[in-house]
Amino acid sequence: MMNPDGRDSLIDALMRALDATHATTIAVASYRASTDDGSRASDPSLLSIEHLEAVIALLASAPTIVAATPPGVTKGRIAALLAPEERRHAGLLMEWLDRAGVLVEPRSEALRWREPRPFCSNDIAWITAQVRSVRLEAP
Repeated sequence: MMNPDGRDSLIDALMRALDATHATTIAVASYRASTDDGSRASDPSLLSIEHLEAVIALLASAPTIVAATPPGVTKGRIAALLAPEERRHAGLLMEWLDRAGVLVEPRSEALRWREPRPFCSNDIAWITAQVRSVRLEAP
């Protein structure tokens, strides 16, 4: 299907995905740089709200998450959206989402980290606020 300006919707979708991926890469890099020693921080409140919103918006709209079968967030799907040097943060992002209570609960505790889990809301601002309010224990 062609848009009025002549570009087709697939190209538009790809361009949006690339823009979102770039924003996520910058967000994760900024987050890593915000720690004193360059190590992974365990507090999502250190990530600026703008960068956190960019990451969450990407996750909430990425076809590999929302249009997958079954749809939902997994560590692997998060990692696939990040730049190679930032993929190690996927587990931390997944943990934040889980602890914030923004993902649908798994069918059983044994499946908490093994099955895709959709967001329980489409409200990016609410998801961001929930994640920012989470305090993770030190590893």
